[in-house]
Amino acid sequence: MQSPLSTIPVRCCQIMERQPFAMDKTLIIDELKRKTEILPNEFDATYRSVRKAVELYSKLRRIAVIDINDLELLYYLSLGCWEDSMVKLKDLIQKSHLLHSDKQLLFTTVSSLWSKESVRQFDHIVGKQEMTFLTAENSLKNSPVAKDGEAIQFFFMMCINISGLEKDEKLFDTAQDMLDSRIKLSGMPVFVLSRILHCLKPFTFPIIGERAVDGLVYRSLGIELDETGVILNYIPNSRRIFDYRNANFKFKNMRVFDVMSWELLTIEREAEHPESPAPSGSHAQAATREAEQQPVLRKRQLVKFDAPLNQILYGPPGTGKTYNIVRYAVELVEGRKIEPGDTYASIKSRYEEYASLGRIKFTTFHQSLSYEEFVEGIRPVVVDKYGNDTNIAHADTTVIYRPYNGVFKSLCEKAAKSPFMNFVAIIDEINRGNISRIFGELITLIEDSKRGTSVILPYSQTEFTVPTNLYILGTMNTADRSIAMLDIALRRRFHFIEMMPQPSLLGDCDGVDLCELLTALNERIEYYYDREHAIGHAYFMGASGCITTLSELREVFSTKIIPLLQEYFFDDYERIRLILNDENTFIECVAPKYIKHFDSGQKLYRLGDPKNWSREHFINIYRDVL
Repeated sequence: MQSPLSTIPVRCCQIMERQPFAMDKTLIIDELKRKTEILPNEFDATYRSVRKAVELYSKLRRIAVIDINDLELLYYLSLGCWEDSMVKLKDLIQKSHLLHSDKQLLFTTVSSLWSKESVRQFDHIVGKQEMTFLTAENSLKNSPVAKDGEAIQFFFMMCINISGLEKDEKLFDTAQDMLDSRIKLSGMPVFVLSRILHCLKPFTFPIIGERAVDGLVYRSLGIELDETGVILNYIPNSRRIFDYRNANFKFKNMRVFDVMSWELLTIEREAEHPESPAPSGSHAQAATREAEQQPVLRKRQLVKFDAPLNQILYGPPGTGKTYNIVRYAVELVEGRKIEPGDTYASIKSRYEEYASLGRIKFTTFHQSLSYEEFVEGIRPVVVDKYGNDTNIAHADTTVIYRPYNGVFKSLCEKAAKSPFMNFVAIIDEINRGNISRIFGELITLIEDSKRGTSVILPYSQTEFTVPTNLYILGTMNTADRSIAMLDIALRRRFHFIEMMPQPSLLGDCDGVDLCELLTALNERIEYYYDREHAIGHAYFMGASGCITTLSELREVFSTKIIPLLQEYFFDDYERIRLILNDENTFIECVAPKYIKHFDSGQKLYRLGDPKNWSREHFINIYRDVL
């Protein structure tokens, strides 16, 4: 039987068979040393799904009922339900030999673990090639093991047995004994066995035998493995990888090697086949259709993009800071400048896809935001006497305090696990937060020269670094707070890009020259106040471009421009009338009617009726003042 990976474009597999990947061993070791630990329950839901299934199978009184349908279910859970594949999951569970109540329990549990909301929280960012493998159609029913029900039952017994073991040597010995006694001649694919065992004991058993990446990282590291497709070699090979990991790295989860293999495969493909012909087959046709419908994402970067790690777009309101942050973020993620003919719709589509993959994270600073929400904090958790989380408090439960990751720390950890990908943290309104309170000790780590330097975080007491492949993009409204008043520590660590109004982007609006109108308004605002409180061109633009009708212009002035001027000039209506070159139209001056004595000369002001604002009134704003 062929591996499910056989549905990947043939070229992907030929690369592996043609020649070893010539990447510097020292570089790979350095990258692996920088990898942070993979926590199984935070990486994806495969670990919990497989463990839950094995737990339910252990309740069966008659193990003899287990057959190939049960093995297919367990292998499917080890791959994951990545693309709305709950229908297939339900079908596999129904064909299994679990107890009826346990079938429903397993489906409910796995559905919850693989819900869209849960998937967004995973640390595992799946590249296109890996996703193709994980979601490929596959069946074990034509493999030799399908005819050996006793071997399958023995394998399930092995899974149940090792679930209760902890010591590595005991795990290796138990697995070797059970493989030797009944499974060795069954024809069970190594890639099936290794994935399931890895999900049960991720710190002991590696993933071996998957065709596209099989041995890639191990060969690059110089680890000598016996034929990986032979089931009797799995435990000896696992021991060699286990010993090499312990001798060279701090991480424990064997999945780190697998993640590195996929990254190396992507780099190899880009380096050796920058313009490859389209693959053949039904899966390739689907991939081609997808490529035609969506812009191609650059999943990995071989060369660091020449851009500052920390940037702030600052300027008055309405100058397109949030609009342009989308372009900046996509450029940083892709490691290249946006093509001149690229439409904003295309850029926004890529931005949203990167955000859904967890490579772009958007957050907003405000006065109440703290270190605990941004970096890490602690939360109370109710646990039972066995230490398991529970939602029900009773006499046998207790409350413990557990560290949790904030939005910035979570993104940093994702970036550290994928050093060949760029990540972007977008901080909107960065000047509205208390920088010292939010960043804490990380204000030092975000500096270019301090990236990679580690500190011990106060709550979790773990080492933490801000990786070099994480970019920070901020926006700042100068009307809220001048750049001159910004925290000096923040100013020193960021590059500042000024974004001022661009009247040239505006055109004619029913006979009113919006370019001249905005220029005149901002010139007077700068004269009577300052340039940081200018009015941006975005106020006069909609989804389809510049506004074009008088009714739209009236709406903009009555709901946006005049209220903004009221805020700027603290309801000094005489000054606002000067800005508008107003002749008692936009702001009406009325004499008091019910005041007995008004010889003080005090005037009352009212906002004019927008229905009475004509084209000539707007033109008068920029007409030459004699």
